[in-house]
Amino acid sequence: MIQLQALNYILKNRDHDLLMTYGQEYYFNYEAEYNVIKNHYTKYKTVPDVLTVLDKVPTFKVIDTNESKQYIEQKLYEEYVYEFTRNIMKQKAGLFKQDAVRAKNEIAVALANLHPPRTTWGTNIVASAQDRYDSLIDTLASPNANKISTGLPELDMKLGGGMHMGEEFIVIFARTNNAKTWLAEKIAVSAWEAGNNVGFFSPEMSDKSIGYRFDTLHKGFSNKAIQGSEPDYDTTKYKTYIGNLSKNKTIFSVTSPIHFDKEVTVSKLKKWATDLNLKLLVIDGLTYLKNERVNGHQPDHERLTDLSEDLMTLSNELQIPIIAVVQANREGARDANGEVNDDTPEIDTIRGSDGISHNASRVISVRYKDNTITIYLNKNRYGEVNVKLIYKYFINEGKFTYVNNPKANLPQDPEEARSEFNDTGKL
Repeated sequence: MIQLQALNYILKNRDHDLLMTYGQEYYFNYEAEYNVIKNHYTKYKTVPDVLTVLDKVPTFKVIDTNESKQYIEQKLYEEYVYEFTRNIMKQKAGLFKQDAVRAKNEIAVALANLHPPRTTWGTNIVASAQDRYDSLIDTLASPNANKISTGLPELDMKLGGGMHMGEEFIVIFARTNNAKTWLAEKIAVSAWEAGNNVGFFSPEMSDKSIGYRFDTLHKGFSNKAIQGSEPDYDTTKYKTYIGNLSKNKTIFSVTSPIHFDKEVTVSKLKKWATDLNLKLLVIDGLTYLKNERVNGHQPDHERLTDLSEDLMTLSNELQIPIIAVVQANREGARDANGEVNDDTPEIDTIRGSDGISHNASRVISVRYKDNTITIYLNKNRYGEVNVKLIYKYFINEGKFTYVNNPKANLPQDPEEARSEFNDTGKL
């Protein structure tokens, strides 16, 4: 029925754009009717009227449709995807009996290349100028309405109010055992506390381990104690907390490669995010993702560059921030002034690809030593760079306490900084 609705919509509204965007393959039940309309437009540069179509195809059924163009496009594409997938499954039925894994992979490749037609070419920023004004008014009225806090007010200030809802691919990197995953989960827990559904992909740690860290970061429970390292630990408060937490409806979803059939792709991450309405996605191990653009071997630096591009695109498409945790691979580090910086690694030490940092909206390097975590803002597409923030951080307690330093360029009194930020949304 949707194909018939689409053809009648085209005729009623003389919509050549819809006609040319969705080709004959979308009208597999009405090929003759479509070709009459298409050929007429190609020859005369105008969509024909109903009588012209009836003259060529007398069986064409004229119906009245008041559906929106957006609805018709969506349903037309859905029906095409259904038919395309059904045909692929029929074609591969024999192969499934011989080699199910190969059949599955060939189907996945075919479906990965099944993209909706591009209905428009970009955005006319002249015609859409009013959108920018409306956005400005909304931002002035609520400076942080379209941002998610990191849970660290000082970092939020340097990020312009927090993480953007879209066009936000943040890379957190550090050398081994430098609390980069703790920082990523701190940000994730803070987003969850604000009422946002959060997704946390953890290829190396179990959901239970991430859960214990969640409890520590959320309510300050001793991480060692709740994991059973203190035999005499009184579990009364923890039991009450767990009972209350279990009733919370806000999602904190932890996945591992097994949840993606051991093949983690950006498309599968997208499905996870859309199915659960996630508002923040954390990927604790970018190297575990497979590049869908290439079917076969590819050098790591090319694969990670492609992945980072696709994750930024996904952030923009879903309008959510995405955080990737990656490994640094060299010891030397200097800041922008050439000063030796033993606290955090340089941006070009990100393992595997310069393309990761190129595609990121923000890049944050981390160093943890002597119960002190140093956060260095190496790249910031939307604000200051080369900012150093220092926090006292005791991992077992999960608490971050800000320590002022000249390179932070913040007020001397951290409480003053917090107050000023909370009042105005900016420093």
